[in-house]
Amino acid sequence: MRVAVIDVGSNSIKLLVASRGPGGRLVEEASRVLEVRIGGGLGSARPRLDGGAVGRAVAAIASLTAEARGLGADRVIAVATSAVRDASNSGEFLDRAKAATGLAIRILTGPEEAGLIGLGLSTDPALGDRGTSTYTTWAAAASSASRSAAGPPGGQSACPWDASA
Repeated sequence: MRVAVIDVGSNSIKLLVASRGPGGRLVEEASRVLEVRIGGGLGSARPRLDGGAVGRAVAAIASLTAEARGLGADRVIAVATSAVRDASNSGEFLDRAKAATGLAIRILTGPEEAGLIGLGLSTDPALGDRGTSTYTTWAAAASSASRSAAGPPGGQSACPWDASA
């Protein structure tokens, strides 16, 4: 099974296309990073995603979704981190992204994001200094063995191989 994960972060949107190799090890098939910087308007008292940034992000997600499907991904999932979670207009962003791509982007809670970063760091230390958002992307594609049986809120899982997702 080939799975694509799109990670919508404050500064970049990342794509990882991966499959399971021998012994269940995660094997990268392709990856790409687009610098979008959607977090620019989040420092105010009422944080909002800037309209131009939303347009750039939706275009980037659409491009990465098409790329993933072109690479034969059996499943494409998308997660968003603090920039989208903290924005007062996150619903508008999610609606526009879904209309453009068909993807229902799941916003990770703060604890989920932190846990996935930790899991990603422990899953593949060979990643080196690629930034914590990269670790979130990898962890979202990795095993959910350290998660509770109930999974994350809403019954969705960031782990593409989790049968409950």
